[in-house]
Amino acid sequence: MRKDFLLRVFCCLLLLLSVTACKEKEVVKKAAVGPVVATINDKEITLSEFTERIKEYPALAHGGQMTEETKKAFLDNLIVRELIFQEALRLGIDKDKETLDFIEEMKKRVVVDKFFKKEVDQKTQVSDEEIKTFFDKNPDEGKSPDEIRASHILLKTREEADVVLKKAKQGAKFEDLAKKFSTDPGSKETGGDLGFFSQGMMVPEFDSVAFKLKVGEVSDIVQSRFGFHIIKLLEKKEGKQKSVEESKPEIEKKLLGQKRKDKFDTLVADLKAKAKISINNDLLLGSGEDKKTDDK
Repeated sequence: MRKDFLLRVFCCLLLLLSVTACKEKEVVKKAAVGPVVATINDKEITLSEFTERIKEYPALAHGGQMTEETKKAFLDNLIVRELIFQEALRLGIDKDKETLDFIEEMKKRVVVDKFFKKEVDQKTQVSDEEIKTFFDKNPDEGKSPDEIRASHILLKTREEADVVLKKAKQGAKFEDLAKKFSTDPGSKETGGDLGFFSQGMMVPEFDSVAFKLKVGEVSDIVQSRFGFHIIKLLEKKEGKQKSVEESKPEIEKKLLGQKRKDKFDTLVADLKAKAKISINNDLLLGSGEDKKTDDK
């Protein structure tokens, strides 16, 4: 109970202390100088500090206006933050073992994250030439997927599906059958029309049949976890071949991800090779006995 309370208090402090926690950019901390906009006990908030911090106020970050109410509300947040922080210090929460352990864990996470950005992200780039080479070697990567437009009638039992399929084969209008018999509320009123979709957007059983149909063709009964489908293919739309410029963002993201993974794996392997690591396998595997240690 007490641990949960301490963690909640500390998390609150972390949130209040870092309005920019969700941002990736860093705010450079400068010495507090200049006119003072507010004093909380013996803690001063200068105008320069206030101006720097309010840049990350959520309302402003999302295009809001810096009104008088905005300034007052943000200053009140800073005051509340400082009051809670001072009270927490008075209660000795900053010296509590659980709090110190939590701070140490958060510090480790922040340092590791900064290290990763410095040694992996900032040192990994993808050139236009690499993007062009990848594009030329993987033409399908620069193509939008093929799409089809289909209608379906969804029924609860195979017996019902048999009856409706027979009506469809005898010439009954598919759209009318869907409106009358389909149990799919999302497409029933539009005559079963599902619109355009690419492979992977529907359940596998539906997908595998729908993409093999010819335009105007009606399928046999298809069972999925939703029930029993009768599918009619309405249109086919072939995927468009994109230019290298149109494909650039996706290819760059893919190559960056792979490069960062490779660099990270190499970095970790190098660190492991230089380090002396001991693992007690007996304790690790739950025997409870301290017998054998593997040194690396």
